[in-house]
Amino acid sequence: MITFIPEFINPFVRFSIRVPLHAGYRNGPRFCYVPSLYLIESGCGVIIYEDRPNIRLQPGTLFFIQPGVSHTWEVDVDSPLTFRCVFFEWSYRLKTGIRMPNDLLCQHSEKSDDRLLDVQLDCGIPDSLVVDSISVWKGLFEAVTSEFEVVSPEFSVLDHEDYPNSLAITGHFNLLLHQVYRLARRQSNITDPRITKLIASMERLADGGYEDVEGWAEKLGLSRSHFHMLFRTHTGFTPKWYWNRCRINKSKNDLLSTNDTVTEIAERYGFSSVHAFTKLFQKMEGVAPTVFRRQYRLR
Repeated sequence: MITFIPEFINPFVRFSIRVPLHAGYRNGPRFCYVPSLYLIESGCGVIIYEDRPNIRLQPGTLFFIQPGVSHTWEVDVDSPLTFRCVFFEWSYRLKTGIRMPNDLLCQHSEKSDDRLLDVQLDCGIPDSLVVDSISVWKGLFEAVTSEFEVVSPEFSVLDHEDYPNSLAITGHFNLLLHQVYRLARRQSNITDPRITKLIASMERLADGGYEDVEGWAEKLGLSRSHFHMLFRTHTGFTPKWYWNRCRINKSKNDLLSTNDTVTEIAERYGFSSVHAFTKLFQKMEGVAPTVFRRQYRLR
């Protein structure tokens, strides 16, 4: 394992996708030529390693696999599983011949190509974490995946010729990595059950207008500053950003699964106007609601 040296780090996303697996699915042993990061959206299973503890998979499991680490996917027999993943490099390295997703994987160790294998970096990301909000983390992964689909509609692996179109993907992935590191630090701290309960309520409702921080703080019997500090420590985000992300995530689902107008959706989630909704949506997703619906509804 090579020590993590930040000055030589410039992450480059190779591939990103959402993958559904049927109940009872099993694949492996195999290994990836590059580092990979995963989020379990639904379902249960296990990642089986040859030389380290297995990882139990359930909704909200976030895990990291180093290049060259042999592992097997095994989905529970009664539970289909869906995950999102990003294959990336800590810094770009030319890999001749890698253009298809399977080129990033080695299914048979006797046929491995050591020229394609990245070194393992001690990068400070634990093997597995449990996210505090599936919807928020799904949004972070989805931002990478959606931008990847725009740059690579044929789902080919990205290479140097995809620059500078891949810059947006890199931006979204850097934000994702930033939150992974923050989550890793928070996992060692004891969380406040009042914040946990509030987060569950925010994600369940996600409509109506945003209350001032003092309104949330008063409900929990906290001062404004103490509430803000607790919330940010627990989630890594400000209360207002988190509330808006919950509303935008729900609005995205409505844009893709209903025929409701953008105005109707904006009103449903408590925005003061369709202009305010569109402005926030574009800020968080990079495109307007109408463009998002047109680009992704038929995918």
